[in-house]
Amino acid sequence: MDDLSMLRDREFDIVIHPVSTCYVPVLKNVFHQIARVTRPGGIYISQHKQPTSLQSSIEPSPEGGYRIKHRYYRDAPIPSNPQASLVGRRLRESGAVEFLHRWEQLIGGMCRAGFVIEDLIEPMHAQHDAPVGSFADRASYIPPYVRMKARRNGSQTSEASLWLP
Repeated sequence: MDDLSMLRDREFDIVIHPVSTCYVPVLKNVFHQIARVTRPGGIYISQHKQPTSLQSSIEPSPEGGYRIKHRYYRDAPIPSNPQASLVGRRLRESGAVEFLHRWEQLIGGMCRAGFVIEDLIEPMHAQHDAPVGSFADRASYIPPYVRMKARRNGSQTSEASLWLP
């Protein structure tokens, strides 16, 4: 996804990107490649793992709820979960190397690549009466995913950003 050189510039009116950015350490090339193959005015629909979901425990704490286990500012992959419960397998694939991407990398990265965010939703997976420790219980504390709709600007923005150091 960070090398789409086999595709022509401005080839697509719409790009739909399921959850997968967590498998690459750096998003910059992903968003720039998608911008390159999307026509001006084209739509980019993407879904990502929520940063907090990747930071948090899979299993509930003894006190209830779920704990933040991993630092937000990190370049290293999220440690794999040796306890492969059913919930754990749904949230983090066994043996997969996953990276936490911060909001500035997700939304800011899209904007810097030439997209304008038009909508953002957190798909509902929560169920208030779900068994404690289930995927639906955890989702009532921590939304697992975010879905964004973005539109491609007429031209790609520059690499520089006034907002970043």
